[in-house]
Amino acid sequence: MAKLWRLVRLNLRAMLHALQIGSGKKMKAGKATGYGILILFCFLAVYVAGVYSFMFADLLAAVGMLSYLVPLMALIGCGLSLVLTVQAASGFIFSGKDSDLMLSLPVSAFSVMLSRLTALYIENLAFIGLFMATSGAAMVAQGFGGAGFFLMLMACTLLLTFLTTLLTTVIAFAVTWLTAHFPGHKLLATLFYFAVFLLIMVGAFQVGNVGNLLFQNREAFDRLLSGWLLPFGLMMRAVEGDVLALPLLAAVSVLPFLAVVWLFSSQYKRVLSALTARMVRDDYKLGDLKAAGQFSALFRREVKRYFGTTIYFFNTGFGAVTLVIAAAFACFGYRSFREYVELFSSLLGGMDMVCGVAVLAIGFFSTTICTTCVSVSLEGKTFWILKEAPIRPQYYFTSKIAVNLLLAWPSVLLCTVPLGIVYGVDPMTLAASVFVLLALGLLVAVYGLAVNLLFPKMDAPNDTVVVKQSVSALIGALGGWVILGLAAGGYFLFGKWMPVAGYMALLGVLFLALSAAVWGWLMRGGVKRLLALD
Repeated sequence: MAKLWRLVRLNLRAMLHALQIGSGKKMKAGKATGYGILILFCFLAVYVAGVYSFMFADLLAAVGMLSYLVPLMALIGCGLSLVLTVQAASGFIFSGKDSDLMLSLPVSAFSVMLSRLTALYIENLAFIGLFMATSGAAMVAQGFGGAGFFLMLMACTLLLTFLTTLLTTVIAFAVTWLTAHFPGHKLLATLFYFAVFLLIMVGAFQVGNVGNLLFQNREAFDRLLSGWLLPFGLMMRAVEGDVLALPLLAAVSVLPFLAVVWLFSSQYKRVLSALTARMVRDDYKLGDLKAAGQFSALFRREVKRYFGTTIYFFNTGFGAVTLVIAAAFACFGYRSFREYVELFSSLLGGMDMVCGVAVLAIGFFSTTICTTCVSVSLEGKTFWILKEAPIRPQYYFTSKIAVNLLLAWPSVLLCTVPLGIVYGVDPMTLAASVFVLLALGLLVAVYGLAVNLLFPKMDAPNDTVVVKQSVSALIGALGGWVILGLAAGGYFLFGKWMPVAGYMALLGVLFLALSAAVWGWLMRGGVKRLLALD
């Protein structure tokens, strides 16, 4: 047990190190930033749970079904935690730099894997625990239970987190197995992740259907809690006072978790060996690359890396896929959605305002397409090859920006233009919408590259840590939302006196000016930062 606890502490430090900035003399500052980002994730859990739980608590309390808030919020919390950790789990469990060292210690493969899954469990618990604690506070505020209820809710959350970690591990193992057995077919892992993403999206819609089912047919919802959603049903029964529900929840949560750890650990060394052999070949495989110039060669290299790195493509490309699918769904469902559009038009004060809200929603997804915020860090230990090559920095920068725009601009056009035509948006308003979204895509691509140069992580153990857990990835994702928030706030403060199309055109010009300013910094300070990287 002592050895296992030491391994757990070591893996927890490794997870925290993935969020740090700096090394050597800057390590103290790096620890501070690591804890700061961890606190930010916890804040997001409290914020999301607070928004939904207090709203649902009012509705459920009004109809005398407040106890059903427990399974509803548990479903949402576990689903969000799965989305946040499923991709990072593969790299953390199966691709760590210290895997060979840990397996050479006088401990079993079962203990090594259990320690890593325990660290992953603690990460999930930090999010789900705060999520459910906030939900419990909403129930207590409505007069449901007291200290005993809250303690039982936290005990059930401890057990339910095992199931979330179990599902995360199964998905990560499946992707890793595909990668190890088909090293020349990276597309398989990408397609698998994409299929998982679609299943999660379908599951998210089903959560909404579950909520509707609760209000429309309580008996059917109870049957669901006794069947497919049994763990969530046991959780609700436990907080209501059923003494047998807690041990049953422990049995269906902890025992399968330990069984899967034992089963997967039997193949742990084999999978790690296959991955190590594949990564060594990929890093140092040389070959001819035909191109007309430096930019063309670098651009082809970036495109190949982007579509050949599953975690990179999946994490930065889901926004583009979502935009295209949502636009197709809205266009083919025109007859069903038209009355809702007219309703929103009457509530918001015209079709121009509806278009403005739609542009804000499209911009939300388009800002997640930020490949540049991690593209420099992904060079990793092979960055020295580029530093030794006679490459002009501007070509290096523009090749990375071009890949970002290759993904962002077509998806925005394929979403905005068909929607505008089908729903009869005024041509000037549609043109302004397209202009501001394309300008926003350029700004996100340019500022993402600047952020990555300011906060690089060249010593990450694998690509997953760079894409999912680095500081530049976090700032790149949140920065676009901050820009959109400021733009929306600016309209309500200063833009009401002008048409929506005029305000969007003005924003587009501002985004282009900011892009030019950031590009100017890249050509001066950015080049210095690039040359100083190790």
